[in-house]
Amino acid sequence: MENFNIKNIKLNTKKVFYIEICKTPGGSPIILTLLVVKGSKKGPILVVSGGVHGDEYEGPLTIIKLYQELKIENINGTFVGLVVANVPAFEAASRCSPIDGLNLARIFPGKSNGSVTEKIAFWMGDSLIKNSDYYIDLHSSGSDMEMPQMCGYIIRDKTKKAFFSKKMAEAFNATVTWAHKDSGEGRTLSFARDHDIPSIYTECPASRNVALEDTDAYLNGTKNIMKLTKMIKGDFEGQPSKYYLSGDGNTDNSVKSTTSGFFIPSVKILEKVKKNMVLGVIMNLTGEIIEEVKSPNDGYIGLRRLLPTVHSGDNIFLIAERFTDEKTN
Repeated sequence: MENFNIKNIKLNTKKVFYIEICKTPGGSPIILTLLVVKGSKKGPILVVSGGVHGDEYEGPLTIIKLYQELKIENINGTFVGLVVANVPAFEAASRCSPIDGLNLARIFPGKSNGSVTEKIAFWMGDSLIKNSDYYIDLHSSGSDMEMPQMCGYIIRDKTKKAFFSKKMAEAFNATVTWAHKDSGEGRTLSFARDHDIPSIYTECPASRNVALEDTDAYLNGTKNIMKLTKMIKGDFEGQPSKYYLSGDGNTDNSVKSTTSGFFIPSVKILEKVKKNMVLGVIMNLTGEIIEEVKSPNDGYIGLRRLLPTVHSGDNIFLIAERFTDEKTN
């Protein structure tokens, strides 16, 4: 295993680092894989993470492809790609770690002496995110939920760095740009916000495999950020976002089921809905409707549950407060 300090990486470096974070209760090492490219000239540090949830695959493949594509002579500064952050969850193809049951996207800043997932969060924050100039967290809805291809950021106080998160999100050129008044605490982006690091995250429709079209969009979007920050040269790729959403980005505040059963949605992602409109139903196994899931307000579907099996308290829908095809001010 290797010691890793972003600021000690030498110019003209293209290298794989393997970092042992800790051991499982059974004694197996938890090893994170970092793909690092530092060019021939000094410049910004961009950290990109994938696999914070273990059943999201477009992020890891994007990082692998970008590392293979980047050339030392063409980059100013340092690219650091954390291929899979939540290795135990990735190996189990699950959202959360099977070791301690924790969701890595909810426990930042973690604990240096905590459980496996808490130690991963602590190392990510302390060694990567807070030492970066810019941060991107690549997500992709997971197995149970569906979101549009989007790039989101947290609306912050009007400082130069805070405004740059907005510029990054717009430059990513995802189908949707989503501005969040809140993302919830314990996230990678809330940690970056607290350390004044311009940061964005992504989502795309869920699948149990790798969606190559979305991976290509992520690859182009990440390169756009590198162009925006003068790390590489070239024009932006892709088209500006077709949709601009504004609203709560905290999926824990989604519309939730109040009963358990067989869930059948009746609306699609990005569909316009009205307050009290029925978005789907939950049936029992005789076909009797035991709950109608209604929209709490006017808006647009930003998240929809895919898994038909539902339990009381599960997230079902997230409604965007605002939807326009023009950039928000």
